[in-house]
Amino acid sequence: MTGRPALVRNVVNVLVFIALEALCLVMIANNSVVQRYRILGGIREAQASLWQKTSDIRYYFSLKKDNLALVQENEDLKRRLSLYEAREANEVAPDSTVDFLPGLYSYTSADIVKSTSRKQHNYLLIDKGSRAGITEGMGVITPNGVVGIIDAVSENYSYVVSFLNTEQSISARLVKSDHFGLLRWEGVNPHKAMLSEISLYCGAAIGDSVATSGHSSIFPPDIPVGVISKIKPVSGLYLNMEIDLFQDFTSLRHVYVVANNDREEIEALEEEGGDER
Repeated sequence: MTGRPALVRNVVNVLVFIALEALCLVMIANNSVVQRYRILGGIREAQASLWQKTSDIRYYFSLKKDNLALVQENEDLKRRLSLYEAREANEVAPDSTVDFLPGLYSYTSADIVKSTSRKQHNYLLIDKGSRAGITEGMGVITPNGVVGIIDAVSENYSYVVSFLNTEQSISARLVKSDHFGLLRWEGVNPHKAMLSEISLYCGAAIGDSVATSGHSSIFPPDIPVGVISKIKPVSGLYLNMEIDLFQDFTSLRHVYVVANNDREEIEALEEEGGDER
């Protein structure tokens, strides 16, 4: 019982002390112009510091919203670029819509839910599924390269087989000469891949750029992939090239799912041609 009165006295003493200090500051400020400006300056400095911290906190919590806005803006720009390229290539009338442009690729932004990069068969989960129009076989990319291919889809999520998969390969070309081959990850370094069976006469050099070839119905052409870091002749028949990848798979956050609007027609034609043979 003796502890509670002592606690009350301590609280009262602290409150009285604070009140007296405040009273002293008021008296000093009223009786001295110099002291008044110093006190007001200190108050303003404390306010400015508090406002700065509040602004920093608001900025931090707005980063996610800003990032999503940028991703959406990039998605829109990609759609517009595809439209202009298709118009130029096919001489489509300016009033034509995106859906009727042959060979046009469309893009859907998505966030990474889960990913691996240290296995032989890596994968990703993204937060877009059938509800967003995603289907199996669509490509997944970033501005820095190819990420993988959609392998399974639920209503709200998709499972992506990563390019970092020893059973995955894509068609890629040398930007300078247009010679193309298969680009494959060899299962060791997530920052490197091997471009194989390139002509001995391609004229390639260390530092030359590599991009997607467009020789598939999955990935658009001319997506930058990486640069040549090593050139290895193979039995005097062709060249294998080590590629330093632009895409860092250990820091992926946002991706684009890319759809070829004419894919079904292309694949149906390929199957028909194969059956006839």
